Amino acid sequence: MKFYTAEDLQQIMQIGHKQAEALMRAEGFPSIRIGRSYRVEEDALSEWLSQIKSVKLDYSKC
Repeated sequence: MKFYTAEDLQQIMQIGHKQAEALMRAEGFPSIRIGRSYRVEEDALSEWLSQIKSVKLDYSKC
């Protein structure tokens, strides 16, 4: 089982740091919180990406 951080999401999805942080906190995104950081499991991310067409990001939580 492999987990990704926000930094990993930046590279995988070719997005900025703020976008990756906002995505990790977005409602419906399959992340888990460990302390102050968020992680997403590799298979959960792949499944989420195959089902989602768009996502609204809330940058106020970053």
